[in-house]
Amino acid sequence: MLYTVNILTVNILTKELGNITSISKSDFLHSLFVLKSLLGTEFGNSGKQNHPTLSMPEYILMKEAEQSVNGCADLTMVREYLAVSKAAISQMLSSLEKRGLIIRKIDSKNRRNLVLILTEAGKVALQEKSADVEYRISEIMCAMGESETAQFAELIEKLNDAVRVSSENGRSL
Repeated sequence: MLYTVNILTVNILTKELGNITSISKSDFLHSLFVLKSLLGTEFGNSGKQNHPTLSMPEYILMKEAEQSVNGCADLTMVREYLAVSKAAISQMLSSLEKRGLIIRKIDSKNRRNLVLILTEAGKVALQEKSADVEYRISEIMCAMGESETAQFAELIEKLNDAVRVSSENGRSL
């Protein structure tokens, strides 16, 4: 029965996609791979051990630590924002700590909380990355224009939702 529903769903989707003639499925998939590659370069894990450059995920994590009350960063919020696992957050924290950019401490008031303290080197790295991020994002948004930037953001959300639903139904690419 489930197999029949999946075949029926595929047939419906194929008919609906059949009406889209301006781009082939292959071209669409290629565009996704190119975008993934470009985003991996811009937003991926470019921060290397013993190197002061922050990756975008590390930047977001450190920004949250800088803005948090008493150093108690909401790591769950960071994890959800970045769409990464607890293990990935833990690896980022270890990397940042090994590179001397943060200090991790257990919150004395609530032992379940982690206090993140930016070192002087961490503050400098964050300030440099903030300027770079602000420039790059502005540059990209300016090149696209306000209308297309807003439209692109909406399309990304729609794509994220579609992929999420497909994943929840046990399908993946």
